[in-house]
Amino acid sequence: MQPTPSRRSRWHPLTAVVRLALKEWRLLARNPHGLATLFLMPAVFVLVMSFTLKNTLIVRVDMPVAGWLVEDSGPVARQWAHEWMHRHGGRRFDSRAALLSALTSREVEAGVIVGPGWLGPESRPQADKLEIWLGNRVQPAAAGRLRAELSFSMLQVQMKVAAAEAGPFASLLLGTVADAELLPAAQAPTIRYLYEIQSGRRMTAVQQSVPAWLVFGMFFVVIPLAGVLIQERNDGTLVRLAGFGITPGLVLGGKLLSFMLLNWLQLIFMLLVGAGLVPLLGGDALNLDVALGWFALVVAATSAAAVALALCIAARTRSFDQAAALGGGLNVVLGAIAGVMVPRMLMPPGLQTVSEWSPMGWALDGMQSVFLGSPDAAFILPRVALLLGFAALCLAFGWMRLRRLELAG
Repeated sequence: MQPTPSRRSRWHPLTAVVRLALKEWRLLARNPHGLATLFLMPAVFVLVMSFTLKNTLIVRVDMPVAGWLVEDSGPVARQWAHEWMHRHGGRRFDSRAALLSALTSREVEAGVIVGPGWLGPESRPQADKLEIWLGNRVQPAAAGRLRAELSFSMLQVQMKVAAAEAGPFASLLLGTVADAELLPAAQAPTIRYLYEIQSGRRMTAVQQSVPAWLVFGMFFVVIPLAGVLIQERNDGTLVRLAGFGITPGLVLGGKLLSFMLLNWLQLIFMLLVGAGLVPLLGGDALNLDVALGWFALVVAATSAAAVALALCIAARTRSFDQAAALGGGLNVVLGAIAGVMVPRMLMPPGLQTVSEWSPMGWALDGMQSVFLGSPDAAFILPRVALLLGFAALCLAFGWMRLRRLELAG
């Protein structure tokens, strides 16, 4: 007697494949965190990267609004500055300190300093006597256009002065002078960004990358933390701890302390890579001459925010897969907005404003300020306060969830 074939063996292979595919779709429909990772995160990335690259792929770039400081006492320099501001806009300042303050507060986007002796021998404007200061968020394309326009404008000044001195023979004189003789191509106004002026250091790729990816890596503590907390919740460890008088607040405090220490290990590893491995492979070395007090404060606040967010996500999700999808996707989006993937100076102004609302953005501002050697209390302390406030809010939401689980148990 032959065994009766099972129902499974009577399925047509194509039917089985279709039914299994429908099963997978039903499972996906019950996983909103996974769907958000698949659809929402790429959509946000498309928006962020599209606006970020917008100004890098167009021909015309608007010049930054400049503040002017004319230290040259000659009438030609003052007239040149006046005509430029009349055509392009801008403000005039009386001192370098006032101009620097305006750049810091973003009253102006750039500064042009016409140094003493700008109009040199033979009535030639001296490019090395002209300084261009830029705010930290001015795009390189906009900076290049400003320098090119200033160089061309100086060429026009030289031609006007030469014409005025030549009198009726101006056209003959200018016809015999080559452009290279008017303004040598090797000469160009020097450009310095605000962080270089304040710190005296040059922003290199490693000075940008290490703080940015350190912050990003610290926030990814959600992956190991979620695994631990969810496993303890599912196997009853949290209930047994409650029987010994261990409250949800103490559970969160213990995990906060342990994973903040883990962040410090991440920090040491990243610093070793930036200071040792990168130069060994031919890159610039990370400058570790930082103010230790400010550095420790920013790292502690960043770590508290990162671990608190991870605890909140772990407490509010039901499985490790949900926590990993939600935490990983959220961190990637926050990092993209904050300027981790793409420096803020390449972002359009609107997206730069949005980046100021990302916890990673607050942390990145503080980290870069410390690594560039220009920490300032008025700049760092508000960002530290925002990070600690964000951490307290996340811990409160996580605590409420664990408290309800404790009462239910």
